[in-house]
This record gives sequence, structure tokens and C-alpha cells, in this order.
Amino acid sequence: MFSSIRKLTALVLAAIFMCMMVPVQAETADLDVEVVFGTVNNDTYENPYLGLGCTLEGWHYYSDEELEGVNQRTKDALSDELDDLVDQNIGIMMAEQPDGMRNVNIQLQNVKNYVSIYEMMGTHEVAVNSLSGFQTTLEAANFTDIQLEVAEQTIGDKTFTCILGQYKIKGVQIYFRQIWDVRDIYMVTVTATTVLEDKTEEVFSKFFLK
Repeated sequence: MFSSIRKLTALVLAAIFMCMMVPVQAETADLDVEVVFGTVNNDTYENPYLGLGCTLEGWHYYSDEELEGVNQRTKDALSDELDDLVDQNIGIMMAEQPDGMRNVNIQLQNVKNYVSIYEMMGTHEVAVNSLSGFQTTLEAANFTDIQLEVAEQTIGDKTFTCILGQYKIKGVQIYFRQIWDVRDIYMVTVTATTVLEDKTEEVFSKFFLK
């Protein structure tokens, strides 16, 4: 069961990558690892650069090697033509419950050439415009019973654009809640994924502002 959940997580991440509508030409060469990755102390993850943290008691935070493995499984779930898109998304944090039924990940993508577009349109409008393409991608990946909507998610006193989704893959019900934020030259996405039950709002209740 645990192995199957990890494979499903890779499929979900692959689909989420396709949702972001970030131009493929964006580069990650300017990524400052020491600044953006954050730190884990016991059950608490803190990332002052992103201004976010979370306390996930009893969860497993992925090591660098485990993150690399998830990135590879995600890449394997996509076609060869989309490898460049995956390579430009940097997973900086992932954590999961021991049974694999709840998962959190944080992704960054360098969008330095397109920040003005996000500032002009706003992340909410970009998210709304992305739903049709996301729906198509999920259908092509054989996801069924798909429901997607753009909403808002509040953490502390800050409100983020949020995409809510649910669908089935291989008969398994999956829910996700993803917030979007542009921080300097990066598009930041924080995604909570839960299996069988929608506990994504509960997962986000564990987050705080830095």
C-alpha cells in the first residue's frame, strides 16, 4: 500500500506541474540553495525566505536523496517531451505521514522573466485560466471524477490563491489543496495531498507565517 501511495503521489505531482502555466524558458540557474530550502528541527519546518513554516508532528520529512527520488518518479510519469519542464521545477520540501495517506510538498520555479505578468494578472487570474488545461492533463493521465476550483487559503493574516481538486486514479480517491505565491523571482506552490478523505484544510492548519 505504501509503495502504491508513493507512485500515486508522483502522478499527482506530474499533473500539478502541468497546471502551473509557467513558461518553459524559465531558468533555475539563480537558485540560491542556502537561502530557499529552509530547515527542519524535530517536527517543525521553517523557511524564512518564503515566510512560511509548519509543524507536522510524527510526519517524515524527506531527505535530499528522497526528494531526488520523488523528482525522478515524477519525471518518469511524464513524457520525454516534458522533461525540461520537470527539470525547471525544484522540490525544496516534502513530508508525509508514515502511512503515506497525507503528503505536503513545496515547489519553486524561477520565473524572473515573467514576474511582471503575474503582477499584472494576479495569481488568482492565472489559476482560473489554468483550470481547463489542468483538467485536460488529468484526463489524459486517466484520472477520473475530476473536480477543480479556484479558492482562497488563509495562513495567519495572509490570504493566498488556492486550487482545490479531487479526482480518482486507479480507483483511489485523491484530494489536493495548493496555494500559489510569487516570491521575488520564484513561483512558489505549496501542495497538501490526502488519500480517501479530504483532510487538506486540516494539513494547512499546521502552517504558520514566519
